[in-house]
Amino acid sequence: MTALTTHQAQAPDGINPTRARPALRALYSGPSLTPADLSAPLLALPGDDQVTTSLPGAVPVPEIPETVSRWAALGIAGVKVFAYGHDRDGAATGALRPDNRMLRAITAAKATAPQTAITTEVCGCSWTDHGECILRTPDGALDLDATYALMSAMAVQHADAGADAVSPTAMLDGSIRAVRAALDDAGHRGVAVNPNLAIHTGLYGPFKALMATDPRSGHRRGLQLEPGRADRDALVQARRWIDEGADSLTLQPVMTAVDVLVRLRDDQRAPITAYSTSGEWDALKALGASGMTEYLGMLKRAGADQILTFAAETAAHHLGAPRA
Repeated sequence: MTALTTHQAQAPDGINPTRARPALRALYSGPSLTPADLSAPLLALPGDDQVTTSLPGAVPVPEIPETVSRWAALGIAGVKVFAYGHDRDGAATGALRPDNRMLRAITAAKATAPQTAITTEVCGCSWTDHGECILRTPDGALDLDATYALMSAMAVQHADAGADAVSPTAMLDGSIRAVRAALDDAGHRGVAVNPNLAIHTGLYGPFKALMATDPRSGHRRGLQLEPGRADRDALVQARRWIDEGADSLTLQPVMTAVDVLVRLRDDQRAPITAYSTSGEWDALKALGASGMTEYLGMLKRAGADQILTFAAETAAHHLGAPRA
């Protein structure tokens, strides 16, 4: 008893082997980050000089096979497709054209890399002439029924074209239920629904400017989570999405919301994608390749199952060989 008391009274000192020895650190470390944990945004642009950008992943549809093939060779496991809309009008009818840019992009990406998980943006903002996610009645009132019908029809078309998952982005309660039901009715029970948990931020600016999705008037703050409440409201919204039939979730932007990601992971067992949005790319480049890789690793440790990032291609080069 005396010896035990003496031992307990001794303060620890010296080297901790589990920190000092590389073999033990590797043995006890958490999940490693590999290119297979990354997804890359694919921004399908017109095939002319109408749009120019420095954002990686923004290519005309004819260049999609080369781009996706390169990503697949690096081991990047997923692609999320966005499309620069065309034939825009108040009802977003271009979004349902059978030969539109989104559908051609999905088909090209899936044909090039069949094993790559293809997710798509499902929202009217790229296809309306006013840049809003929600459609309106002729007298200017919000038309939620028409908006749900549009999102549902888009989701089915994307699934027909080869999408493995669809991502409703408007954050409208009821939209996930409508999209899930439409997919099931069309025989696409195996296509996942991956809605957004979007926090209001200026980081979306470069992406919105490129894709011409900034509303003609006002803003989307009412369709996004308030930054000061996001750590709580994200949990409430996530539970609603899961109850409506969501299979997984996307949180964005994670560069300024790692605390939200941690709380979301503690609350939800569904797969979570952590999305680094457009404005983060410049900040990541300023950190340098090693700093960027540390940032992505932090997101993985915080609980992200997949990391969707404009830095995916560069990061893949610094994460080593693809996982077998």
